[in-house]
Amino acid sequence: MDFFEELALEAAESAQKGVKIGEEKLSPSVRRLSFIAPSAFGEGGARGKGTYHTLLLEGDPLTDDRLLKEAADGVARSVALLCGGKRKRVLAVGLGNPSAVVDALGTECVKRLSVGERGRAYLATFVPSVFGVTGLETARVVKGVASQYRPDLILTVDTLSTRRIERLFHAVQVTDGGVVPGGGVANRREPISGEVFHVPVLSLGVPLLARLAPTELAVAPKEIDLLVPRFALALAAGVERGLFQ
Repeated sequence: MDFFEELALEAAESAQKGVKIGEEKLSPSVRRLSFIAPSAFGEGGARGKGTYHTLLLEGDPLTDDRLLKEAADGVARSVALLCGGKRKRVLAVGLGNPSAVVDALGTECVKRLSVGERGRAYLATFVPSVFGVTGLETARVVKGVASQYRPDLILTVDTLSTRRIERLFHAVQVTDGGVVPGGGVANRREPISGEVFHVPVLSLGVPLLARLAPTELAVAPKEIDLLVPRFALALAAGVERGLFQ
């Protein structure tokens, strides 16, 4: 059973129909691969239509502060590009299980965002936890909060998985195609997407888990307890700049 959504780039790379993937160098250590999916794709149509950006990091995120600053800059550029202009009411949602270190990226990221008034904008954050803990569908909980708060943008942050070991904690995904909490086909939950919520949704994630074929063994780096807060800080910095500066 797959509890973590796979990098959309990998689903696109393995798609039967060719997907045109563009590449650009954002900084000395960060490349951005991007593609547009005109319709749902991936196994069982698990990935929503939209624009997908994947930042590939060259270096060691565990020790290289400069690399994470470049990553934050790349996140800011992608967020600004995909959010479609300034937003007045933003709801940032930290997905995942905060009690499991590998799944706590979303929680740790939104904790580092400055809530409240941001000039002419307002930012609120929310951590819904996971179905296995609450017994509630994450998407429905988020929809309930959104119906009261009425944001004009929902931003989610979650842990992702990868099938390529070299991308483990060396990539950042930013997309307006939404996200499926819990991620996998076997563990499919309701999606959080613009199509379902009727509000633009931006989803960010970092692959902190590698799924190794043919056994589908899930492996996390031994430094996971150090990587999560470092990436959480970088993502939060990128989101702040991309949305409000």
